[in-house]
Amino acid sequence: MSESRAMILGLSSSLRNARFGAGSDLLIKDIKELATREDLDRYLEQQAQIRLEDFVAAGRSQNLAFDKIYQNLLKQRSDQGLSNSEVVLAAGLWGANQMGCGIDHVGLSRHFPAHTPGGVNLDELKDRLKAADGILLSAPVYFGDRSSVAHDFIEMVRADADLRKNLEGKVYAGISVGAKRNGGQETTLIYQLLDFTAMGMLGVGNDSETTSQYGGTAHAGDVGTVAQDSYGLDTSVGVGRRIGHVASLLHKSKEGKLTDALRVQVWNLQDADGKAASEIESVVAMLESSVEPKIEVTVLDLTQSEIHRCIACDICPTHVGTDEEYRCIVQSGSDALKLNHSLFLEPDAILIAAHSPVDRTNLVSGYQRFMERTRYLRRGDYVLSDVAVAPLIWEELGAKENLHLRMLTSMVRHHTVMTHPITGYMKDGVTLNNDDVTNDLKSFIVNAAKVATGSCVLTNEKPPVTNYKPVGYVLSSMKDKEQETIDRRELAVAARAKRTGDDALRRIEYINGKNAPSKVKTGSAS
Repeated sequence: MSESRAMILGLSSSLRNARFGAGSDLLIKDIKELATREDLDRYLEQQAQIRLEDFVAAGRSQNLAFDKIYQNLLKQRSDQGLSNSEVVLAAGLWGANQMGCGIDHVGLSRHFPAHTPGGVNLDELKDRLKAADGILLSAPVYFGDRSSVAHDFIEMVRADADLRKNLEGKVYAGISVGAKRNGGQETTLIYQLLDFTAMGMLGVGNDSETTSQYGGTAHAGDVGTVAQDSYGLDTSVGVGRRIGHVASLLHKSKEGKLTDALRVQVWNLQDADGKAASEIESVVAMLESSVEPKIEVTVLDLTQSEIHRCIACDICPTHVGTDEEYRCIVQSGSDALKLNHSLFLEPDAILIAAHSPVDRTNLVSGYQRFMERTRYLRRGDYVLSDVAVAPLIWEELGAKENLHLRMLTSMVRHHTVMTHPITGYMKDGVTLNNDDVTNDLKSFIVNAAKVATGSCVLTNEKPPVTNYKPVGYVLSSMKDKEQETIDRRELAVAARAKRTGDDALRRIEYINGKNAPSKVKTGSAS
């Protein structure tokens, strides 16, 4: 692995994998030689066809039972062909390679074969994981969930404290393949996002070019057909670019340190009898007095604010403009998002706080109205891009609300970097696991500081450009093609590049004798 760039390890978790060992090495070599998306599409189509022909030769043409076909496939392995899960993984790795990352590939069914409980050659797999900066996991869907191969891999990581420690703070992303367009791909990715963030990794979805959702989502009704799913390949390339960008960002964080405080915001969105407000006050005092780097905390108690509902405008935001412009159609002077808009441009890190009580008599919740209204921030070219985010919940035993899951899945779509939910379990108004909450918050600050530092370093080299693509919104798409809109967007992009570039230059002190660039370059990334 080159020390000068981040390394992304692609893991395919299908029993139909075609590539192992030398075949994996050849796949990586081939991917690196594909210069354009057109080259990639042709290559994936060819490799998918080879795998289909493997199935035909293994007995499909003779109408053999599938278990016999599968046994024959295991006997006739070669270094060519790609299963459906490998096709989309190859697309993701190509995207990561386009971001300047090193790439590697492992077929997990080699380590977790069909009839061997416990796994084989796991030390070799663990060494590959430890050498990586990011993990891109591709899996087929089974009943809206992962494959058993992916499950056994995740359980292996969970059971190994040393491996989990090594993976903490590294980045994870996923790709899933279902038999139908809506075949459980997103639920599979959501479950895995929960799993990997719970193990201390940072979670991302796909990138701004592919609407920043949960990861790569493709469909394939039969062997060899996924390469025909152009949209699925788009999302797979997008998640590869996204994990490549964030892994590079974390890698770059080693080159500098922040010269000012990490800017942390706490959004209190749900409370009952002031429980969350009281707990927030305590944890903020603890963090400000005990963590490195130094932090500057802004608490927004939005339970005491008026939040108007989103009316789902066809054009959102109302017009193309700079980040500083409040561009939601809701213009009430008492509305919390209008009043606090400028604050949403500032955070390095966000803790989304709430209290989940059993007795909801005195509950005050602006959670869903607030989340709806952040639509204008997301569609305003991802104002919160690359901000580290964690849910922070104080949940009474028996509340059964699952706010942490809703927060995780909503906020990852803002092109953020998600960390695991932090939960304080309460009984009779007392938090039972204060030490866990404290340790989790300290880990969050450490990871958020790395994200913010790396973001500044990368911005100094080339300011990232994140444009919202109005997929599915016909009127928005038409409006976006108007020349006046295009001209305004160019001005808005330039204004954001200047704002973030000036901020990055001011905030970073380079280490090991490296000098900051005298002028921020313009360009695009992720």
